Amino acid sequence: PKWADYPSLISAQTRTFEQILDDAVGGSVISMKLKKAELAMSDVIILVKLSDIASRDHLAGRGLQRLGSKVSGAVDQLMSVNDYALNTIQATHSLSISSSINAIVPIYSGPAGEEIIVRTFAEVMGFLASLIGQLIIETEIQLANLEKLEERLSVIHEIVLREDSTISSAKSDLLSELWTRLGWHRRSLDRYDSHLKLLSELGDYRQQALAHVISALHTLRALSGDMDNLRERVAEPQLAGTNIPFEAHVHSIQLGLQRLRALRTDARGRD
Repeated sequence: PKWADYPSLISAQTRTFEQILDDAVGGSVISMKLKKAELAMSDVIILVKLSDIASRDHLAGRGLQRLGSKVSGAVDQLMSVNDYALNTIQATHSLSISSSINAIVPIYSGPAGEEIIVRTFAEVMGFLASLIGQLIIETEIQLANLEKLEERLSVIHEIVLREDSTISSAKSDLLSELWTRLGWHRRSLDRYDSHLKLLSELGDYRQQALAHVISALHTLRALSGDMDNLRERVAEPQLAGTNIPFEAHVHSIQLGLQRLRALRTDARGRD
């Protein structure tokens, strides 16, 4: 880049991670229910002898938890790199003042100080782009896991209907109906009731999880687009009269760090 625009970069960061942390917390809550429902589904699969489509790994529920952990870790990493940028440009400012007390124009506002601001800006931009790329890949994996869960439900539905036409044709009711017919003879009443509730709500859990994952993916892709636009803008010569003061860079990074800390604390409190 030819110049730095920390206010725009930090604003995009905090806006994005506020949304995906919210999605991650919601996904973490639903992931536990989804994992239990997948376990219950495996029990039904065993009962009707459809072991070839059983999911021992319970990918959807575990995947949502992993995505939440990666988002939380990304926030910690982002705070570290922002803190590094803040300390670097503030140290440059302090050094320039101590070495040029009698100067009319401090060194930090000259070429050397500006180069350091631009260099750290480029480093933060590059780090954020890499981080967003990793999160997009992880989110796409979890989206695929949820789609696989829907495919498994469809396969079970088709096979069972082919074998027993008296079973409900409604896919949303299929697993709970199968469990009612086959499960209660071999399980304790408590487990029967628990499984019945989980199976009847599995489709809802999947839809809720899907909403969180799609929202996170949309938000991450939007930030990726914003980053591309910002990268193109700062690669062009800065327009006359639009210079961003040193203090504005520092203030925006400080506010961004405060906001990320608050978001992380709030997310952990709700998790």
